[in-house]
Parts: sequence; structure tokens; C-alpha cells
Amino acid sequence: MRVDAIIENCRIWTGDPGRPEVTELAVLHGRFVGVGDVTGLDSEHRIDLGGSRVIPGLHDAHHHLGLTGRRLLNVNVRPTAVRSLAELYERIAERAAQSPAGAWVLASGYDQNFLGGEHPTAQGLDAVSGGRPVIVEHVSGHMIVANTAAFAHAGHPGRAGYPDIEGGRVFRDGGGLAEGLLQETAMNPIRDAAAVAARDPRVVSEALRLASEQAVSYGLTSVTEPGVAIDGAIGAGTIEMDHYLRAVADGTILPRMTVMPFHAALHPIAEGPEGVKSLDWGIRTGLGDERLRIGPVKIVSDGSLIGRSAAVHDCYCGEPENFGVLQLGPEELRAAILAYHRAGWAVATHAIGDRAIDHVLDAVEAAQRELPREVRHRVEHFAIASDEQVARAATLGLIPVPQGVFISDFGDGILAAIGEGRSAGTYRMRSFLDAGMVVPGSTDSPVSDANPFVSIHDLVNRVTSGGRPFGQHERVSVAEAVSAYTYGSAYAVNAEHERGRIVDGQLADFVALSDDIFSVDSMRIRDITVTQTFIGGQLVFAS
Repeated sequence: MRVDAIIENCRIWTGDPGRPEVTELAVLHGRFVGVGDVTGLDSEHRIDLGGSRVIPGLHDAHHHLGLTGRRLLNVNVRPTAVRSLAELYERIAERAAQSPAGAWVLASGYDQNFLGGEHPTAQGLDAVSGGRPVIVEHVSGHMIVANTAAFAHAGHPGRAGYPDIEGGRVFRDGGGLAEGLLQETAMNPIRDAAAVAARDPRVVSEALRLASEQAVSYGLTSVTEPGVAIDGAIGAGTIEMDHYLRAVADGTILPRMTVMPFHAALHPIAEGPEGVKSLDWGIRTGLGDERLRIGPVKIVSDGSLIGRSAAVHDCYCGEPENFGVLQLGPEELRAAILAYHRAGWAVATHAIGDRAIDHVLDAVEAAQRELPREVRHRVEHFAIASDEQVARAATLGLIPVPQGVFISDFGDGILAAIGEGRSAGTYRMRSFLDAGMVVPGSTDSPVSDANPFVSIHDLVNRVTSGGRPFGQHERVSVAEAVSAYTYGSAYAVNAEHERGRIVDGQLADFVALSDDIFSVDSMRIRDITVTQTFIGGQLVFAS
């Protein structure tokens, strides 16, 4: 039989427990055939991979592709780029000097834990911006710092009269003026003011291109985008699905995409039953094809752990009055999850703190009690979790979506925020697997860099960047971590029948590695790179 390509001279980890290792395979019409035995198959296109280790294409289950691209366009103020407030202000000054008068200056990725515990301020940004409006986004995405010109664009000149917004927090000086730092929903008026320029289709396309190219260079053949189509977010809007459709059609986006609409985009529909929310036409989870598919509806219930705004039962260390922020109260969250559950959606709820997780578990339990059905609801992050919460989530069939890379990126800050005791139950992995749950792999890019091998490294080793052990009892094997990034992430979006393993009939998405991930010293996993990435049997990246 004639096939499109034969892949040979490689060590293929299939992810199939019944046949974990083979040395050859073929591709026909974008799918695997002849895995492990190409006898009787012929092709003019033979690819010799020189003995490389090959694994299934990697799938990041929580990766903000659009925002990743935006941050690649923005001023980089991540800890790897700036190590002091003075350096941060210098970077802003450089970009402001290169920008037209009145243009917005956007920066992303600062972490106060690497800046001596200090946040930028509006006054500090004013001094270097030349009168231009500035927004500096926290690495978590749950806080921003805006300067005085940005507040003026939002209708609050001099930073006066900026309102308190439920579900958010405004930091103020002794005179009641906003200092610049805004958390959660309090960011929205400033983001609204900046959104028009950020929605330029040319800017959106360039952002998606940059993020897509980065993704395939990391071996990501599939990505789940956890939140599109919400008014007020920088560069987003209800037309955002059109940007994705165009970008997939013209080849700007290379990885296969599953996209989650934010719940604010859903609404009651006249023809639907009472108490049901959906998109127009009753569109819901599952619509689409192997290139672009609608995933769960996304809800954000609390804040961030590194920003100390995740909703917790016990206060943050040194902050006896800070129990985090609930963006939706328990009853509002329950009503939302019930409405989407009734309408046939899978629901993915951002819940980091243990208090927020309890509210999600209560809501999902209520939904399944009212209308039992087979559905893969998810809890994005599922960070601070007790044994009881893990067991309860497993019983409900929930999918936890933790981020291994947060251990090295933010582990030291997490230890400082909640202490050793609670950190032992934070960003679990072993406990989820032992409870029988299927767990995906993800980075929450651009909160952390999208490199999956750093995340796999952290799942296996669990050591902070400062060298401190972080929940060592939650370590997993290399094979379990790789499986999370392949089969687990496919399962989380009901796609395990078409991707995640190298078996006959599945989509021919696979990557060749610089080193054998299963035999290198575990502390070197983060240094592994991708030499070639194939999607549907087509080479889309070569180093």
C-alpha cells in the first residue's frame, strides 16, 4: 500500500500501555498507520530521524495563546528580564521613547517577589512614560499597575474617584487616590480604555503568529485556549473567534486549537429552556473539527496565589485580614454552573484557593444531582487542595488542571504566602493520579513560559528555583508526566480518540527530541529541546 510518508530509525514512545516502544511508523492522510510495522507499505517520502527519541505531540491544556502572543509583543518585565524596579522603569522608558505621543505602552510579566516585594506605582510610571498611558501586567495576569494617564483615559484624571468594584481590589494612598495597583475585576475599566487599540486585527494576527511559532518550537501540536470572547480583556472581544477562524484558515495558527469562551459571552436564549445559558444558535462544547473546536465554557471564581488574591479559608502569611477575592459569590457561581450544565456545556472553572474550590465542588455536585450526565467538567489550577477535596473531586468525575511549572517559577513565593504546611497540598499531582483522575499537563502560558519540558521537569522533581523541596510526596514518574502532556490533555477536551498516543488511526502529531527524556538525569529534563515537530505528518518546525 502506498502511504504519504514512512518514519524510521527512531525510538518511539507510543503512550500505548500495550505497545509502549516501536521503531517505525507510517503516515496516511494525516494519520498514523503501520505503527511498529511498515511491512507492505511504500512511500517516496522516507524520514530518517537518526535514532532520536520520538513522543506523541504535546498538548498544553491551559495555554492562553492570544495573551502569550500579546506578551511577546509587549515590554518584557518578567524576572528573567528585570531584577529590580529600577530596571523595570528603564524598560518602560525605552519603549515609551520609541512610541508615538499618546500611544499606550504595555508591559507584561513582573513579579514583586523578585523586586524586593515592591510593586511599581503610578507615580513611578509617570516619571518615565513621557505622558503616555502605561499598563504593567503582573505575571499572574490577575493584577495590573496603571499610570496616571491610563486612569485619565478610563475617566479618572489624577487617579481620583476610581470606584471599588465587587470581586476586585483597589490599592489607595492615604488621601484615597488609587496608587496604580489593581486586582481582579478592578482592572476592567483600565483594560476597557486600552482595548480599542489592542483589538486591531493586524495586532491580533501578529500576536497569534508569534505564539503559534513559539508553541510548535516547544513541541506543542495542540493547545487549549482557556478563555476567549470576553469584553474588557486586553486584545479580546466577542469577535475573537473570528480572529481564530481566520488564523487557522490562513495557516497563522499551526497547533490544533480547543478554545473556551468566557462565561460573560454566554446569555439566555429565547428558544432555550428557562435557566439555560448558551451562545447563539445553542452552540456549545464540541462544535468544530480537528483544527479548531469549541471547548468548555470558562468561569473565573477567584484570584491568583502568587498575587495573594486566591480565595482561601486561612489568611495569607503576615496578612491577617486577607482571605483573597471571590470574583463570583457561591450562589452566583452555582447558578452559572447549573445554567451551563443544563445547556450541555462542559464547564472549566478557575479555582486556586481551597475556599473557591469548595464552592466549585458544591456547584458541580448540585448540577449533577439535578441533571446527571456524562461530562468532563474541569477545575483550572486546583491549587490548594485538601485530601477531602481531592477525593470529592474524583467522585464527581472532575478533571484537575494543575501547572507543574509553577513550582519552580513561583514556589518560593507560594511558600512565603501560605507557609510550608499548606504548600504540601498545593499543585498536587500524585494525589490526583492515585485517586484515579486523568490529569493533563499545562503551563498557563504566558503566566509561565510555555516550554513543556520545564513543567515536566517540575512534576518529576518538585524543587523551587531557590532550591527548596516543594511537596516531594507529589512527585510523579517521567512517563506519568509525559502522559499528562499527551493523553491526559487530550482526554481533558474529549479528544483522546484522535490524539495523545501514537497508535494506528490517530492524528499523526509527534515530536523528535534532542535527548531521550526517559533516560537523561531527571534534573536535565528542563534542558531538553525539540528538534522536529510534525502535525498531521507534516513538518512544521525543525531546529
